[in-house]
Amino acid sequence: LLIAAPVGPLLAWKRGDLAAALERLYFVAGVAMATAIAVWAFTTDAPVMAALGFGLAAWVMIGAFAEIFTRMGLPRTGLEVAMQRLAGLPRAFWGTALGHFGLGVTLLGIVAVTTFQVEVIRHVSPGDRVEIAGYTLTFEGLSPRRASNFVEDVAIFEVTGEGVAPHKLEPATRVYTTRRMPTTEAAIETYWFSQLYLSLGEAEADGSITLRAWWKPLVTLIWLGTVLMVAGGIASLSDRRLRVGAPRP
Repeated sequence: LLIAAPVGPLLAWKRGDLAAALERLYFVAGVAMATAIAVWAFTTDAPVMAALGFGLAAWVMIGAFAEIFTRMGLPRTGLEVAMQRLAGLPRAFWGTALGHFGLGVTLLGIVAVTTFQVEVIRHVSPGDRVEIAGYTLTFEGLSPRRASNFVEDVAIFEVTGEGVAPHKLEPATRVYTTRRMPTTEAAIETYWFSQLYLSLGEAEADGSITLRAWWKPLVTLIWLGTVLMVAGGIASLSDRRLRVGAPRP
């Protein structure tokens, strides 16, 4: 399905020419292959399927705009004529492009977080440091807190690393007093499209605790791609050509 996604919009209904459609995707295929080769060459301990996944994401994302580029007529037409054609394209074309591009963005996020996610599980005491994905987490200790309906132990971690100012993250273990129901309150921080995720295990009497830390690269692209697909659907629905007139009673 993902391989076919860029091809579909280039095929005319019931009279599509598959060979001609594939010819318009040579450049897209070249970029996708270059992406897969680059990921395979510059990463270590990553499965081959990860490189293929990144290449497939590039294929879907760049191929999403192949039909729009074709209709612009570049480089045969001049830039002025191409811009006029671009402005005159129906919204349904933009909806298709946005929807397919969002699908590729979501795929990119899924492949990245599945392949390159880093997980660290450590039993830490106050003063201990944990290294993860270039960041240093320094455990400063537990702080008990009470609210109207729960009590919690908050672990205070100072986060330092290249490109970030020292700051605090505070995951917690919480118990709701009415039902004695324990929960874990994770601390999640977003760095561009990636996230650092901290979660706690049971606290010990000496103030130590089990830390579970994850570095999730490009994970927010999963949700960004969904937003782009929704925007593509809205753009398509707003196309006046696709509206069906209803007779007045």
